[in-house]
This record gives sequence, structure tokens and C-alpha cells, in this order.
Amino acid sequence: MQHIRLHRTPAALAAAVCVLLLLATGCGGAKKVADGKQHSKYERKPIVERNDEQLKTETMMIDAKMLEETGHEDEAARRYADVLSREPRNAAAMYELSRLMAARGMADSAIALTKRAVETDRGNIWYALHLATLYRMTHNIKEYIATWQRIVDLRPDVLDYYYELSNAYLAAKDYKNAIATLNRVEHTVGVTEPVSTQKAKLWTAMGRNDKATQELEALARTMPNDSRYNGILAETYMSQGKYDKAKACYDRVLATNPDDEYIHISLAEYYKAVGQPRKAYEELRIGMAQKNLSTTNKVQILTNFYTNDEFYGIYSQYAFDLLEVAMRSSDDSVTFAGFYGDILMRQRKYAEAAHQFALYLTRDSSRYEVWEALLVSELSAYTDTAALGRDARRASALFPLHPLPYYMQAVVEHDNGRYERAIELAKRCEQMGFDKGYLETETYVLLAECYNRLDDTACYAYYERALKMHPDDINLMNSYAYRLAVDGRNLDKAEQMSKRTIKAEPDNPYYLDTYAWILHRMGRDDEARPYIEKAIQREKGETSQEVIDHYEAIMKKQNSR
Repeated sequence: MQHIRLHRTPAALAAAVCVLLLLATGCGGAKKVADGKQHSKYERKPIVERNDEQLKTETMMIDAKMLEETGHEDEAARRYADVLSREPRNAAAMYELSRLMAARGMADSAIALTKRAVETDRGNIWYALHLATLYRMTHNIKEYIATWQRIVDLRPDVLDYYYELSNAYLAAKDYKNAIATLNRVEHTVGVTEPVSTQKAKLWTAMGRNDKATQELEALARTMPNDSRYNGILAETYMSQGKYDKAKACYDRVLATNPDDEYIHISLAEYYKAVGQPRKAYEELRIGMAQKNLSTTNKVQILTNFYTNDEFYGIYSQYAFDLLEVAMRSSDDSVTFAGFYGDILMRQRKYAEAAHQFALYLTRDSSRYEVWEALLVSELSAYTDTAALGRDARRASALFPLHPLPYYMQAVVEHDNGRYERAIELAKRCEQMGFDKGYLETETYVLLAECYNRLDDTACYAYYERALKMHPDDINLMNSYAYRLAVDGRNLDKAEQMSKRTIKAEPDNPYYLDTYAWILHRMGRDDEARPYIEKAIQREKGETSQEVIDHYEAIMKKQNSR
């Protein structure tokens, strides 16, 4: 209901007269007079003389409304109550007082007053609407339905009231009467989308999928040129496994609206459901090329169409191609960049992936997971150490509580021969702690290598920690064994570790060199010779000076005997 509001102007008298006239009609709008005719509220009405008591009551009503409008609800409520003391059958006062009570949570009292108002003025639609609202608030479904039935009987020409009555039945899970009410609307206005789709939902809730489908079929027949209804019907058939009928609906959509941006996406779903992945991909490819599909929608469609295993597994090439098609038809390649980078990364195209992640971060630098993907891609590609160091520093400035950016900086410092700085950064990772072991092994290996380069025996403790976590890491074993050999310490342990590495990779020249050098340090040059010779043979390209030095030392020792 649109309630009366007083105009806050100096013409208070004019406003009061306006309110007086409205209250006198009890918010009922146009009235029927004795001749039974409907009269407009604008036509001239005969002057009705009022006695002093009536005028006093009307003045009290005006005062109460003004108090309410100025925020004095308590005083207004008392004034409405005074009116009811004078005139117990004043429906307008009952109604206004019930509103104030409802606003204060006094639902039962509000309902009692509104029921009295409805019974006093049976033709007033606003009182009945207010009563329905109160019953809904108090979850009195039985009375809620009865009140809406009364409203429909009062105003059978207002279709919205039938929808409300149907919803009331729906709240009671009385689907049969909810459908019957909507049938009354359909009988008046014919087949319409709101009624047909709602009835279809109700039939589905009753377990009558056949009836639900009939409703949608009738809707599609009634409006054959509107592709939306064939689309809705097709989706219904798809959900029921009636793929042939769904395909016929999709074909009608394509015939009537070939520019529909979603029809090829729907056809792709159809072909996927009937086990034709190649045709599904072809339809999806057409859909991804549509310029009137937003970038966001294309990303969502792709991620929903394939499962994660399909996207990165058996259909990865399809997915990669579809994404490229989508990007070419979009003016917003940045939105795709993170998604595209993920695909490239999984295909081990790390340099290209890093480029996409960097592109994404030009728009949104607030997502740590994208920074992490960028750094991992840059480290995996490792073609630009300067870029990795720069991006790692930016990431650590933005996210100082994450260890990975510090670790990446430490790697760059190590590779540039700045071992003390690398240790400082790696120690920061160690001090931050390792969440479920994340970066723990890598940090210990890096610290071990840095201390190793500085000829600091602190490397032993870190090699031991790393091997405890990954006892089968042959690269780590080789590094540790070689360090022990250089220092001439615990050579038996070094030999055992190195022997495991050449057993795992018998042609690896680095592992062969390490094993040969350990045997040399143990005085077993005869055993060392075949391994160092094989290392030279297997080393690709120019043989390193270190391996040559080892070879000469072993041969010299052997020849001196």
C-alpha cells in the first residue's frame, strides 16, 4: 500500500485537508454509491455534513498521522488508540495502529487489529494485503492462503494476485492448488512464459516430469519463432536423457536464430552427452569464436565443459586450441591470461606461461597465486635470471609473509655467486617455517650448496636434513658425496651414496666423475679409472676442466705404481 505522506510546507492547512479527505475514504479508493456505479476519485462528490464528534475524530486521525510522520510513533499509537476508544469500528485507525504494532514486532496484536479492519470494511483491498503480509511474517500458511484467496475474490481482474495465491499454495507444498491457480491465469491470458515455466517447476516437484514437459512443449508451440522456448525445452529433454528430441529443438533454434551466441555451446553439450567428442569440440570452437560472448562467459564455459582431468588430460589439445580461438575473438586478452598461462605451464611451455602471468599481473597484482605461478614458470624456464630476481623482489614486497619469493631471490643470488646473500635469503625462509613441508627440502639443499661453495662445513647438516626428507634423491646424494670426497671425510658413506647414483643413472657423467673421485680419495685408482674414462666419454660437448683434472690425477697415481 502507498501510505499517506504529509507535505512539509507552510500550507499545513491544505495538507491537513488532503489527509482528511483520504482518511475519510478509509484508503479504499473509488467507491460505489447507491446507484451501483463506479465513480472516479476526480469527479465532484456531494458535500457530506459532519457533526462535531466526527470532525473531532478526523482531527485526531490527522494529528496521529502527523505525529507518525515526524517520528513520534509512540504518541501516534496512543492517538490512534484514543480514536478507537471513541469509535470502536473505525477501520482506518485499526489499520494504522496495526502497522505501528507490526513494526515493533507485536505481530499477534497487529493481526487482531487488521482482522477487525478487514471485517469492518470488507471491500478494502489494502487491509487484506496488509493482513496477508502479517500472516507471511508469522508463517501462518493456512491463513496466508485464505487471505490471498479473499484478495483474488475481491479483485479477480488483477493477475499478480493469482501469482501470489499460487506462491502461497507453493509455500504449503500444495502443488495441485498452486497449478490450479495458475491455470486460472492461463485461461484468461493464454499461454505465457512465467505461467508455463512455473507450472513446469511445480509438476517437476510433484514428480510428474511428463506434465512438466507438456507445459514447455505447449509454450514452444505457442511461440514457434521465439528460440528461447525451444532452448528451454531442449534443456529439459537433455536432463531426461531424450537426446533425439533435444537435438530437434536445438536445430529449430539454429534455424530461427542462427546468431544465437549460445546455440553452438548447447550443441556441444549435446554431442558430448551422446559420446561424440570431436563434434562437441567443433561446435564449441564455433561458440568460442563468437564476438558477442563476453570473455568472462567464455572462460566459464570452457572450465565447465571439461572436467579438470579432461581439460589437462585426454582433451588437453582441444582445450588449448579452444582457448586460443577464444582469445583471438576477444578484445580482452588480459582476462584470459591467467587461465592461458596455467595451460601453458602444464604443457611445460614455461617461458610462454611466464609471459601470460606477467600480462595478467599488469591488471591485477593482488593475487599471490598468480605471482607464485609466474615465479615458478620463470625458474623452470630460467632464461632470464634478472627478470626472476626482479619479480621475486616485487612479490616479496607485496607479500612479505610468503617464503617462495625469498627462495627465488636466494636461487638467483646463488647462481650469481653471491653466496652470503643467498644464505641470508634462504635463512629467512627457514625462519618463516615450512607449511606442510613446502619448500623445506629445496631450502635445505640451497643452503647446503651455498655453504659448500664457501667451504663451510655447515653444509653437512643441511645435506643430512634434506636427505632425511628425500632419501632417494640421487642428485642430492651426488652433491653430498662429492663434498665429502673433496673434504676427505666419511668416504665410506660417500661411496655408498655415489654407488646408488650410478646404479640409477649409469651413463650420467657427473655421477661417474663423483664416484671415480671418491675411489681415488680412498686409494682405489684401479677401480676409479674405468669410471673416469666413461665420464669423459659420456660428457656431451667439451669436457669440463674439473673432469680432466680428475682424470689426470687418477692416471698419474696409477702410473706411479
